[in-house]
Amino acid sequence: MKKKLCIIFGGKSVEHEISIISANAILNHIDQKKYIVYGVFVGKNGVFYESIAKKYNKKLKFENKKQNKVTFLYGNTQDIGIIKDNKIMDKRKIDIFFPLIHGTGGEDGSIQGLLETINKPYIGCNVESSSICMNKILTKKILSNESIRTTKFYSYAKDEWKTNKTNIIKKIVSDIKFPCFVKASNLGSSVGVYKVKNKSDLNSKIQNTFKFSNKVLVEEAVINPEEVEVSVLQGDQTIVSKPGRVISSDEFYTYKAKYLDGKSSMEIPYKRSLENPALSNEIKETSIKIYKILQCTGMARIDFLFGKTSSTKKSKLYLSEVNTIPGFTEISMFPKLLNEEGLELKEIISILIQSSEVEFEKKQKLITNFV
Repeated sequence: MKKKLCIIFGGKSVEHEISIISANAILNHIDQKKYIVYGVFVGKNGVFYESIAKKYNKKLKFENKKQNKVTFLYGNTQDIGIIKDNKIMDKRKIDIFFPLIHGTGGEDGSIQGLLETINKPYIGCNVESSSICMNKILTKKILSNESIRTTKFYSYAKDEWKTNKTNIIKKIVSDIKFPCFVKASNLGSSVGVYKVKNKSDLNSKIQNTFKFSNKVLVEEAVINPEEVEVSVLQGDQTIVSKPGRVISSDEFYTYKAKYLDGKSSMEIPYKRSLENPALSNEIKETSIKIYKILQCTGMARIDFLFGKTSSTKKSKLYLSEVNTIPGFTEISMFPKLLNEEGLELKEIISILIQSSEVEFEKKQKLITNFV
């Protein structure tokens, strides 16, 4: 019997459109002999809608039924309800969920918490791991305490900034120096990220960043870095891909460089790592260590920067960030790196599904009461 898999995609984040492309890529590459695929589309208004797979020009594509809203059911033999005219008109049992909302509302543990509540298996990292990885400040604090190299950084809450702005700026100027980066603590796609080259710009960029987040990260810049990415896929064995390099069309990998101008390129595999076995080994071992420390499951894309800072004379490898729901589009690094390991997208999806079932079975064996 075919298993029923439900992809949750869209969302309120700036990566809404990327999520739709990722969902359609999964729809077209999943093993149709093993799985029936349903869709739940989350609009930019945060409402959940039914989405149906339709065929267009020999390819499948999700078609969103905005007249039909979706609710999640708990303590029921069915898992989702389809609502029309304020009545549940249909119910469906789902075997596995695949959260594919990138960034806010999907990659931060929100959707994972919902699926934990209705006690269903889902692909990817759990609530705790997702939430930590989405928070740049927590990620860097945890990993730097575990001897993972990061650039020097400070973090500030909005209230702290309001009451102690002058001293904060002095500390950044003396300790972090320029250039530096100012980042919103919990957004993706380089939204709320600014490269600051002098003191006169620092105040305005921090003010702007607080429009996106209540906490701000200020970190030392890696000067003219090589941006390196690694895919981790957890099945019976944990597969760590060879690293790839993103060659950004902009000064750093901005939203424009990622999604708009089409001028950024990839280097797979990363040439410097081929020429430097010690660096290649460092990237692999550090990726495994990060994945384990942050208790990731299923998958992650781990991003690094290789280069010098204003306080170092020698180029080194620095952690940049960890993505728990990477893109699955045709130009996404996560599947491309795994393709280099001999894994096609169909097989990647199958491994992710099997991994989610294993993790769910582990949780089901835990004691949850003391009666």
